[in-house]
Order: sequence, then structure tokens, then C-alpha cells
Amino acid sequence: MQLYDKYRRIFRGHPIRNHLRVHKDDTFLVSYPRSGNTWIRFLLGTAISGKGIDWHNFETVIPDIYRNTHQQLEALPRPRIIKSHHSYDKRYPKVIYIVRDVRDVFISYYNFHNKFPGRNSNLTIEDYLERFLTGELDDFGTWSSNIASWINNQNKIENGFLILRFEDLLSNTRAELVRILEFLGLDKTNDDIDNAIKWASFGNMRRLENEQQNASFFRQANKNLKFTNKGKKGGWREALSEEQLSRLVKANDKYLKQFKYI
Repeated sequence: MQLYDKYRRIFRGHPIRNHLRVHKDDTFLVSYPRSGNTWIRFLLGTAISGKGIDWHNFETVIPDIYRNTHQQLEALPRPRIIKSHHSYDKRYPKVIYIVRDVRDVFISYYNFHNKFPGRNSNLTIEDYLERFLTGELDDFGTWSSNIASWINNQNKIENGFLILRFEDLLSNTRAELVRILEFLGLDKTNDDIDNAIKWASFGNMRRLENEQQNASFFRQANKNLKFTNKGKKGGWREALSEEQLSRLVKANDKYLKQFKYI
């Protein structure tokens, strides 16, 4: 079974997702795929733990609910921060939700599925766009439906809901990291914050990726493609035709406007 198809099966009905034991002091770091979630795990994980997060250890600090067993998740010290991509889940007591411009999400997701072989690999960008717009790539719905599910239910989240834009994290990383830490009730020194920002730079994450290709995260991945890409905004301008761009914008017009992307 190819790696992507293995995880697609997990997304669809694995007990880690559907029967996860959620604790009242858990925080979930949620986003639609390819919205900066991994970068924030490096950034926040380093600030919290005081040690440089890398591709070998990041699952032990801020784990992914899809890649870990019940036993691994239960063994983590509490309070836990856990990554998820799913739509609104009433069990999640505290949520940090990250939004990124759907046009950049699309390009990054396309690259991701080519790096991790499976049924969504080696498609033309036009065929990939069809699946993206209908939410058929994974079990996370469409970009807009995923965002809507959280925004429309944010008042039901018992311990708080914080929404961030990936682009604001890029342009003012320090201020946004401080917001996250305050939301979590964590008091970190200026040195803790500055060291985390330096360590989680895209240049250092790319260096670590190049040096740690033996990490389990990259097993069966296409080594000719990078997981850590440019980490910038507006990359869609180089990859999408006017017609493709128009379709993406039309399908996601409401939240592109709400988050000031258009």
C-alpha cells in the first residue's frame, strides 16, 4: 500500500481520529492541510520545550493525531497540544486554527501529494484542481467548508478559540507567537521566543530536512521533492493560469474576502 493511501485509510475511519480520548486540558492545533501547521509545530514546540524541534522528535512534542497510536498519545505529558486537519469536532476543548490563502494552499497541497505517492500523485494540475474544489483529496472537506465549520462553531469551544493567518505569522512572527503563547497561558522569555523563531526559520527547517532524510516522516517519500518549500505567500502567481485562478477564487470567494486575501 502506498504511503498516501495508507494515511487516506487512516483519515477515513481510524480509531485514533474517531475515538481519540480527549482531555479537558488538551489544545488542538488545527488547519486545512498545507496551511503552515508543521512550521508552527516547529516554532511553538521549540519555544515550549526549549530544545530544537526536528524531523525526528517533533511528533513527541506536538503530535499528529493520524500518525500516533492511542498509547503514544496517552503517554504524552499534559497538557497536550495535538495537530489535526479535520472539520469542527465538538470534543476539542481549546483550538488554535490557522488560515492560509487558498491559492497558496492549493499549490502546496499539489506538491505534497507528489512528494508522498498515492492516488493524488502525478495528476495534471487541472485534474488536481477538480478534486481540490470538490473536497475529494482527503477527508477534510473543501478549504471553505473546513474554515466555516470552525468559525460557525467557535462559541461552542469551551476553553477558547484563536484564529491566525499564516501570512501574519510570516510578516510578524514574533507578535503572532506571543499571541499563541498567551492564549496557551505560557510565560516564555524573550530569549525563548527569539531562539524558537531562529530555529524554526524555513532555511533551518530545509537544512534539517536535507540532513534527516532517514526520519520516519520521510519514509517512502519522493526524495527529489522537498516537503519544506519556499514558505512564502503568492506562489500561486507562478503556477496557475487565469482560468484556474478564477475557479479557485469563485469557489472560495466568501472567506478569501473575510480574511482579506482579495
